[in-house]
Amino acid sequence: MTTPVLLLALPAVIALFALLYLRAQNGLLIVAALTPLHGLLTIVPGGQALAPWKEGVLLLTLAATFVSPYRRRLPAPSYPWWPAVAAWVAMGVLSALAVSGLAGITALKITYFYLVIPVILWRAPFDARDRDRLVTIVMGMGVLTAVVGLAQQVIGGERLAELGYRWDEHLRTTGGILRSFSTFTTPFAFGLFVMISLIVGCAVAFADPHRLRNKVFLCATPIMLLGMGVTIVRASYIGLAVALLWFAIHRYRALFLAFGSIAALVPIVLVAAPSSVLATLFSSSSLGERGDGWSQTMSSLWVHPFGQGLGATGSAASKNLGDGNPMLSDLSLHAAVQFGFMPYQPDNYYMKLAVELGPLGVWLFVLVLVCAAVSTLRASRIMSGQDAALALGVSGTIVAAAIASTVATYLEIFPLDVYFWLLLGTVGCALTQRWSLHRNLPPTSDSAPSHSVRPVVASRPTSGNS
Repeated sequence: MTTPVLLLALPAVIALFALLYLRAQNGLLIVAALTPLHGLLTIVPGGQALAPWKEGVLLLTLAATFVSPYRRRLPAPSYPWWPAVAAWVAMGVLSALAVSGLAGITALKITYFYLVIPVILWRAPFDARDRDRLVTIVMGMGVLTAVVGLAQQVIGGERLAELGYRWDEHLRTTGGILRSFSTFTTPFAFGLFVMISLIVGCAVAFADPHRLRNKVFLCATPIMLLGMGVTIVRASYIGLAVALLWFAIHRYRALFLAFGSIAALVPIVLVAAPSSVLATLFSSSSLGERGDGWSQTMSSLWVHPFGQGLGATGSAASKNLGDGNPMLSDLSLHAAVQFGFMPYQPDNYYMKLAVELGPLGVWLFVLVLVCAAVSTLRASRIMSGQDAALALGVSGTIVAAAIASTVATYLEIFPLDVYFWLLLGTVGCALTQRWSLHRNLPPTSDSAPSHSVRPVVASRPTSGNS
């Protein structure tokens, strides 16, 4: 099965590199459009052989930035957060190599690989049209995946299992309700991706509600909310609410009225909702389990103040143990941990870092989040038009990620890590290009103008600006 797949992949790789040679930025847009569909490889015959496609596309894109004659026509993006990221990466690299040697490469790849995206953007920055296309992709894929997630409720778990999805790995129920996972592999990835799409899409659509694309997106938000609702992922609900509150505080004050209306509707929803759903949403059992695990983690810090090494827990530990023990392929993650085949798997990214890198590693990651949130919020105030709205939306996703990381290993959930670095780097591109326009030195772009940048027009001095 592998040989035919490779034979078919070779022409695709050649065609892709030709496309990237003409314009390397296309590679990032392709990754943005296809990563939400990655989970479909689960039911494609021989699909696992294609699983590394995303890493391959990004590496090809990076290579294209060195050979393409059109690689740099715009100023390099602004990354105010890079010193914090560099310190976090340096600590992780030293930890992984010191504890695991070359085996630590797996942990480094899982934790840091998608930092290649800001590097690509530094070599080949997004222009205004690229940013507009990225927003369209985020909106469109959010709507598409939400529709698929709702369709899964109609199809049912048994028929999905016949397609090749596995119970406890892909198919899960809570309170008798199937937790939709759409085109992803878990409900968590689906729910949190729709959260990102809603945050970015709403920020941009609120700024220009008369544009057709934005009108369609706003009309589709009820579908997306329903799709996110059937994931039963509380982190996505809380993250979205916090991001909208962030918008209300910093720009869209009318959202305070929406919060008031929602608060008035809450009693009605609580009365009308099935008791099984409410019991699941407000259950304290999962919080109690998390609390026990967090207590163990805090106790371990006295023994390992600098952590047990990157890859000691989380996805890297699961992969290393799974590769060495075929029995684990027949067990769910929860069962493998319960029987002692796998180490403790924290469902909190801060606790994961505490186990691996100690308090200093947690502090560096929090510093990354703070620098990213502050810099994108500041960019939203400096810029105008769609770029300002996009920057505000990205700052909202960072705040939501910070909240969601308390109940999920956020940056280990694909494709959330891809979008985290892609959106953050995109704001940096917009900011430096805005500075160039402000100095009346517009950069040469290989694309036509878009909604992201307002045209620079000559004007006569007046008493107000003279």
